[in-house]
Amino acid sequence: MDETVPERYFHGNLYDEDVTKPKIVTTIAVVITCYREGALITEAVTSVRSQTRLPDELIIVNDASPDPSTNQVCQNLANSNDIRMIWRERNGGTSAARNDGFAAANSEVIVLLDADDLLPPDALGAIARGFDTHPEIGFLYGAYRRQDQGTTLGRVVCPATVTLSESLRSRFLSLGTNWQLIGTTPIKRSLWQQIGGYDVTYGSDDLHDVEFWLRAIATGSPSLKIPETIYHWRKYLGTNSRTVSPRAWAKLARQYRFLYQQQGLEQRALTLMLLGDKWEGRATDATAELWQHCQKHGFSVGAIAALLLPPWLLRQSVGNWKR
Repeated sequence: MDETVPERYFHGNLYDEDVTKPKIVTTIAVVITCYREGALITEAVTSVRSQTRLPDELIIVNDASPDPSTNQVCQNLANSNDIRMIWRERNGGTSAARNDGFAAANSEVIVLLDADDLLPPDALGAIARGFDTHPEIGFLYGAYRRQDQGTTLGRVVCPATVTLSESLRSRFLSLGTNWQLIGTTPIKRSLWQQIGGYDVTYGSDDLHDVEFWLRAIATGSPSLKIPETIYHWRKYLGTNSRTVSPRAWAKLARQYRFLYQQQGLEQRALTLMLLGDKWEGRATDATAELWQHCQKHGFSVGAIAALLLPPWLLRQSVGNWKR
């Protein structure tokens, strides 16, 4: 993908050739949360300071890190005039740390940046132009670079148009979910306030990003898809994606089963609930519910697999996938 900034904007799936480059008026805060990232924090900050359009605020939240290297880096950065450092007294996890960063920001738009990731040079410029051109939107999303190994640049991923029904359904011939919106999507501070921020009961082993964005999308807030690459995800440095299990998806499906139902995806919710129960090795009523639903509405591939898959094989399959 061409990562240069075009003189046109991408709304939905169509280019709007009539939109001219607006004057930048949107205020932007970048919020970085950290725990054990050490010197990687400096790299993240450097990527922010190298933006063609600098942020109005740069906030770093230290989530009561026990790591001397991380704390030393934060101490050094705290002396910078362009950084506001927040020191949490107790570790609360990513959700609590992000909420503190959002609450401290005064800007209209918040850009979340994980401490081990980077922002491409014109990310904030592209984000600002999107919000300036479409002030009615609550969030926007664009392409991102996914780097699975440190020895390669990775590949640019262009997400499809985000809808709740597409995001919650299963992947083709897979037990996995079609969720694609990454949690670092720029969002209006007003939308964060409207949905009550991140749910602090969702920890690092839970789908805290998915849970947050599920509620945000469910508000019906207008959104914008832009073609620029606005995030560099160094996946090989992270660990959260390796800790997510069927239990995490089952927790989400139980809590938001009504949203699955609204999207005509109740069978998907029941499938996830059954897989979570099998993963935990506990008795479940999801088997009977899923069986009855399938008899009435038909059997999906995922539902058949969930009904037939023994717990030991589920654990082995997920373990191999994570590796």
